Amino acid sequence: MATLTQEQTDFLKSHHIPMDKTFDASGLSSKEYKAKMKENGALVAYGVPPCPKGHTLKNKQANCLQCNPQAIASLKRQATPGEVYIAVSPSQLLAKISLVEDASDIIQQLNNENHAEINDWALAMTGRTESIGQMENHLQQRLADYQVPRKLTADGKTTKASGVYDVDVHDALEVINEMHFTLSEIDNAVMDDFHARYSDKQLREQQQTEQLAIEEAARKQAELAEQARQKQAKLEEQRQLQQQAKQQKLAQKQQRQQQLEAKKAQKQQKIANQVTHSPLEGALVATPKSSSIRQSPQGFFDNQKNVMWLIIAIAVILAIMVTAYAMLK
Repeated sequence: MATLTQEQTDFLKSHHIPMDKTFDASGLSSKEYKAKMKENGALVAYGVPPCPKGHTLKNKQANCLQCNPQAIASLKRQATPGEVYIAVSPSQLLAKISLVEDASDIIQQLNNENHAEINDWALAMTGRTESIGQMENHLQQRLADYQVPRKLTADGKTTKASGVYDVDVHDALEVINEMHFTLSEIDNAVMDDFHARYSDKQLREQQQTEQLAIEEAARKQAELAEQARQKQAKLEEQRQLQQQAKQQKLAQKQQRQQQLEAKKAQKQQKIANQVTHSPLEGALVATPKSSSIRQSPQGFFDNQKNVMWLIIAIAVILAIMVTAYAMLK
């Protein structure tokens, strides 16, 4: 077990950190004492391993408080009680949800400074919390998706207005109820009026979203129909081109056939013009382009054979005549 030294006690008192917000983390790992501190609502752990300078006071993030002034500032806010409030703008349908030490004149302050460029803020609710810092961290985490960037002009300087949300007050109150706080004041008329206006806005936005979805679906359907029409037209064009190509090929084939038949007829006519009568057989024979008639090899040999037979016959006759003459003598 560890105890706070006089130096550590003086340090905590000087920064207005209550002693009941400290926790003895002797023998615990950082993970273990962080969980214990969260469970007990403690802000400062002691009895932990020292930092390089020998300090043993740390916050829940295991930062040395004595070496880190920023950690002290955050810790002081964790230990500071205050008020959480919800202010609403009926014209902008935005909610301001934040924490201050005293919210008694917060609406006058917001409207006087034209906070977030809005000057019709109305108070919906105030409540008391023992830790401004814890409630602030909780709201920032839970309402982060609803935060709206707005400008804040103060003392001639323009900065970002924090804690402005596009959220229904009923939903915001449920988030605040997740943390321990004491309700101080609630204006049900302001709450109900804002809730009704905000619900109407959400309904209009939903209807607009649905209408846009319908229009988008119709546009996509029209695009698909046009694409189908263009595709069908392209297919029809391709079919017509294929049909034309087929007809062209058929016409070319018919033209080539006609040309072949014409050449064949011309050739037959030419042969017919060259046909003449053969002088030996008394028949019509084809004569070549030259004036002389040429016999085929077979006809030539036939003629030679006839001549030979004729010579033999003459020789036989002469032999008979010589033999007869010799006998007569």
